[in-house]
Amino acid sequence: MKGEQQSGKTRGLVSAIIPAFNEAKTIRDVIAVVERHPLIDEVIVVDDGSTDGTCEEAKGTSAQVICFPQNQGKASAMSAGVEAARNQLIFFLDADLHGLTPEIIDAIVRPVMTGQYGMFVAIRDRKAYWLNRILRFTPILGGERVLTKDLWYQVPPAFKKNFQIEIALNFYTKTSGRKMGFAVMPGLTQVIKEKKRGLLLGLYQRILMILDVCWAAARIYLLHDPGEEPLLEACAREKSAGLGARISLSSKLSRSVRAPRAKHVRK
Repeated sequence: MKGEQQSGKTRGLVSAIIPAFNEAKTIRDVIAVVERHPLIDEVIVVDDGSTDGTCEEAKGTSAQVICFPQNQGKASAMSAGVEAARNQLIFFLDADLHGLTPEIIDAIVRPVMTGQYGMFVAIRDRKAYWLNRILRFTPILGGERVLTKDLWYQVPPAFKKNFQIEIALNFYTKTSGRKMGFAVMPGLTQVIKEKKRGLLLGLYQRILMILDVCWAAARIYLLHDPGEEPLLEACAREKSAGLGARISLSSKLSRSVRAPRAKHVRK
């Protein structure tokens, strides 16, 4: 069976989810590396309304492909991938990567599979050494991360928009009592927006991304805005876990969002 446990205690197989928008030039290469890895049970590509043939390129591989008719944003593509995934461990990665290797996949996946971390984030290798060094003092952002489905469902829908999702995942990992790890992956790079889209459009998209991240960070850390309670998603999670969603929505609504949440202690 693909993905049999190799060494150490693991939690099972992994679903790789690749959100993609106009990445026809690189999508096949990324899939080719991921689909051959023994811990990856399935590869799901969610094409976010591409116009360059990304969907068609992905369909020429072993990946399960979901194609949006129109662009809905990265977080929406990630959500669609989670809903389609059959495993509890999910591995998000971008479609424009260079330098992805089986060893890098191991380094990202295994810390979560073994229970060492609740989420692990890969940081792409910067050409400038000092950019890697300042990571200790900046928010951990990265499209390559491994986590569990239940952690994904901890994030309120209000933060599952565009690039806000990365800051929100960091925050809710820590508040749920789990550890978050990260590491710079030597040789792992991506095609920058300015090169893919052109200087002006790429710079404009980069500015929008930065503003999106800053807004999410301000809401969570400065305004202490928890967003919406993910009630429907909690019910869906219980149902997917085979619990039959026996807890009614009304009973969940009775738990006020203002009530303090119990903090889980990691043993």
